[in-house]
Amino acid sequence: MRLLFEIGMEELPARFLVQTLKEMKENLEGKLADKRIKFEEIKTFGTPRRLIVLVEGLSETQEDLDILNMGPAKQVAFGENGEISRAGLGFAKSQGVEATDLELIETPKGEYIAVRKFLKGEETKALLSDLLKELVLEINFPKSMKWGEKKLRFARPIQWFLALVDSEVVNFEIEGIKSGKSSRGHRFFGSNFEINSIDEYFEKIKENNVIIDVEERKSLIKKLIEEKCQESNEKVLIDEELLKEVANLVEYPYPIVGSFNSDFLEVPQDVLIISMQVHQRYFPILDLDGKLLPKFVVIRNGIEDSDYVRKGNEKVLSARLADARFFYHEDLKKPLVENVEKLKQVVFQKDLGTIYNKIERAQKVAEYLVDEIGMNTRKDTVLRTLLLSKADLVSNMIGEKEFTKLQGFMGADYALKSGESELVAKGIEEHYYPRYQGDILPKGIEGIVTGICDRLDTLCGCFGVGIIPSGSKDPFALRRAALGIVNIILDSELNISLKSLVEKSLETLEESGVLKRPKAEVVAEVMEFFKQRALNVFAEMGYSKDIVSAVVDKSYDNLVDTLLRIKAVDEFTKMDSFNNLVSLMKRVGNISKGFEGIIINPNLLKEEIEKDLFKKSQEVSKDVEIKLTEKDYIGYLNVILSTEDLINRYFETIMVMDKDEEIKNNRLSQLNYIATIFNKIVNLTLIEEKK
Repeated sequence: MRLLFEIGMEELPARFLVQTLKEMKENLEGKLADKRIKFEEIKTFGTPRRLIVLVEGLSETQEDLDILNMGPAKQVAFGENGEISRAGLGFAKSQGVEATDLELIETPKGEYIAVRKFLKGEETKALLSDLLKELVLEINFPKSMKWGEKKLRFARPIQWFLALVDSEVVNFEIEGIKSGKSSRGHRFFGSNFEINSIDEYFEKIKENNVIIDVEERKSLIKKLIEEKCQESNEKVLIDEELLKEVANLVEYPYPIVGSFNSDFLEVPQDVLIISMQVHQRYFPILDLDGKLLPKFVVIRNGIEDSDYVRKGNEKVLSARLADARFFYHEDLKKPLVENVEKLKQVVFQKDLGTIYNKIERAQKVAEYLVDEIGMNTRKDTVLRTLLLSKADLVSNMIGEKEFTKLQGFMGADYALKSGESELVAKGIEEHYYPRYQGDILPKGIEGIVTGICDRLDTLCGCFGVGIIPSGSKDPFALRRAALGIVNIILDSELNISLKSLVEKSLETLEESGVLKRPKAEVVAEVMEFFKQRALNVFAEMGYSKDIVSAVVDKSYDNLVDTLLRIKAVDEFTKMDSFNNLVSLMKRVGNISKGFEGIIINPNLLKEEIEKDLFKKSQEVSKDVEIKLTEKDYIGYLNVILSTEDLINRYFETIMVMDKDEEIKNNRLSQLNYIATIFNKIVNLTLIEEKK
């Protein structure tokens, strides 16, 4: 059998469509499984006016239910006189049967009471009415509404239900709306229609100018834009997120090219593009060099061109661009630095003060960081960048909430036009990078330092006043801030101590009198927070999780150095000697595990092999320090491996757990000393041997 179910309604917000279809499918799968109804496949389709579910290969009947529910053991279920106990009666009651219906079942553990149940499966058609009704009532939306006198809450008023199993209507009713075999075509270019089969629905819905497949609408938009809207010297800028949104706003897409006054091009093109994409959901048109042209594409919900639609959208866009131009010219009437004073009135967080306070703290950390990375020649431009980094937030363009996506970009533009250096302007723009996963990273030292110090103040400040992410709650985007810092440090190859940076940031918070928690406690928590982000970043680079965990377990304070160690261990795992190294480490580590002593008394070394190992460990210790100083981590691992034969002979000869307590402890100290050498850069016990 096949089941087709369509919920028809007023236009649904575009952002609701895909997630709602996904949840409907998952819910229906669960309901069919609960009812023991088998099916081959569930497909979903949707437009702004309809949510559609198609079930293929639906079983005509439920599966029979034949189960055996086990209860307590016989000796618990029955007393010494053979009468059923309270435990036995309780089990029978829980199963809805009489005590006489209980069976005794022999198991490997003895006899147990049990209840055998058999239910013959009902016809699927008899169950679908309640099932579909439940499906509708259980749909959740980010925002729901009631309409008229109806009690049902839904994203938009429901207008019809189409419910067909093969050629039969599945009858049910919700709030006076009865299911049937009628549907509606395109609001303006279609009509109402009835169907007698599921195949007929798919034919008639197309005839009535509705494309129900979301992906098909997206593909058609791209195809029509390419065919109708691009000349040989042009390129329509198709943002994928915008494409998804627009595809969910229409039932049949038709692209129309509009234009605007070229005088608006005096405004930075990113402002104009944001106006078109975010505010109007238009696709901008560029020349082949990427320069914006005074043209755009609007997707009409229809099947033909329309001058009326074109002119209406041109008029609306002109008004929007006029606002942008006004804001832009107003902002240029004064230098960007004059906005800084206004930041004293903008609260960042009630306990952490204003954005101006935040900038002052970040500047102190920046001075420290610039000294640490040896970039003193750029200190003035870094501090100037930090001072101006948030000045565009109180500009007309950003402060009016019209173009918030352009924060940083507008600051850079205003800075240049205010006479600031290109280094400062670029730093203002770059300090927001990365804005999301996979975004570009800052390249100039101004953007790098400003980006790190700004995020670090946010992170340490929030932890310092007790605002710590939990579950999905992260109002200040602290996870993203920490990820940004980790990625910037690695991309810029900054050899700095992460812990020292955290301590410096907390020091500025402490001096400002806003730190509310013990500093040492916050340092530990922030570093652990960074550790989790570092683990994710290294794993996303393609290194195995056990290698990343094994290296990060030892140290992640210097992220650049940590990455070098991960690369070395990763390379070593590909060598034939890798398993020998891991086996050796585990053998030494396991026997000395939990023993803390590392002071060896040479006078207690009785056997020659002990003396040889002691001498070798002293040599290896010196060699290891040289290799670590040179950051030759492959060399370090090879030095460790050079002890393999000697250690194996040691274990073959020596009984470590000697009866003499002094000798035993001395031998454990010797092994523990070797283990500390082995564990300098990586906890090899966390790495699985390769098979």
